[in-house]
Amino acid sequence: MKKIFIAVISISLLVVGCKTENGTSKNTTVETNNNSETESTSVDDGSGDAICLLDKLSVRETPTAKGKWITSMSLGEKVYFTGEKHIDSVTKKDYFKVKLIDGKEGWSRAPFLAVNGKVGVMIKNASVYKRPDLLTKTENEFSPMDIIAVIGNQDDWVQVKGKRATGKYIEEVWVKSNNISDKSVDIAAAKYASIAMTKPTMTDRIKALQEVVGNSDFSESIFIDLIQEKIKDYESKNIPVDVQDVKVDE
Repeated sequence: MKKIFIAVISISLLVVGCKTENGTSKNTTVETNNNSETESTSVDDGSGDAICLLDKLSVRETPTAKGKWITSMSLGEKVYFTGEKHIDSVTKKDYFKVKLIDGKEGWSRAPFLAVNGKVGVMIKNASVYKRPDLLTKTENEFSPMDIIAVIGNQDDWVQVKGKRATGKYIEEVWVKSNNISDKSVDIAAAKYASIAMTKPTMTDRIKALQEVVGNSDFSESIFIDLIQEKIKDYESKNIPVDVQDVKVDE
């Protein structure tokens, strides 16, 4: 009986040891092997894959705008968020520490990262909703080739984070899931086509878009026909000046 009583007391002490001060249980495991004990606690620091939502987003050595520049990330690039966060005491801006695929580590602005998101691209004009409900439709919409991160889903809806081509800021909104492609070839073609369309002259834009269409790696993209249409549109507007009609002062 004495041995049984001691065993009961020992078990009770182990149970009590797994309680917090307010009486709730911790996620704690105690393993006993011979006379040694090992305690491990599961902690969720929020770390995980993250998607870059801004092209040429800086990665710096320290979490401040004046930190030494290490490299930059591309729109849609997947990186690893280490779980480390920092708020600049001067600017009050949030920073996340990230690790790139090549092993480089540094700090980037938190608003331009979608933690635990998956990269995608809009394949057509998509109406924007405040919530996954048809009654919450807004006047805004995403355009084809807008790159975003999918951060949630509900039925046939997806919550996305990103910047619209016609928008100014990063937004978190809802769209119908059939508006999005997650194929890497579509995402890459959209990115380079979007860059091409920001070139300063029509001639430069046409040339850059032709390079996208001519890249065999992008031949299977859903956007090839759309890009070719854009080239024709630019060509129709890119009317060269006839030098014979230009007056030259003598």
